[in-house]
Amino acid sequence: MIDLSEYESLARETGAFKDIELEILKESLLAWQRRPGAPYSSLELRDGKILAGFAVLCREGSTDHTFDLQALCIEPSYVDKGVTAGLLGMVEDEILSTESSAILRFETSKRKEAAMGSGILAERGFALIGHIPDFYATGDDYYMYAKHLRRGSAEEGAETEEGR
Repeated sequence: MIDLSEYESLARETGAFKDIELEILKESLLAWQRRPGAPYSSLELRDGKILAGFAVLCREGSTDHTFDLQALCIEPSYVDKGVTAGLLGMVEDEILSTESSAILRFETSKRKEAAMGSGILAERGFALIGHIPDFYATGDDYYMYAKHLRRGSAEEGAETEEGR
């Protein structure tokens, strides 16, 4: 049985989640623990035994090829050290292992984005498709990002650059 306390502890340490959000995350993790992949998946990145970060992914039930990134939690000392980019790459690889094309969505807040490294989503090719200022609290905006994933697009881009 997977010990979820390490995940819960890391999420709390980020300082980005409110108590109710931590409870929702715990429920998602429990559902993943009971039935991995139905509909939740979790991916982690470790530095030895240290949990540097984890992501919780959910297949959206009302569409054929849409996935929601439910949570992306980075241990504070690993922010801006490649962990966020690594986890996002793992999430994309996980989706593209079963889908040739998919949409990956991520709803987040200014506070959560800062806790994972501001600007990383745009750097990784996510488009900002929604923004509501002061949604969660004054200065804590709501953001929705999306990215269209395609199997082989990274290899095709590399081949194009090599051919120059």
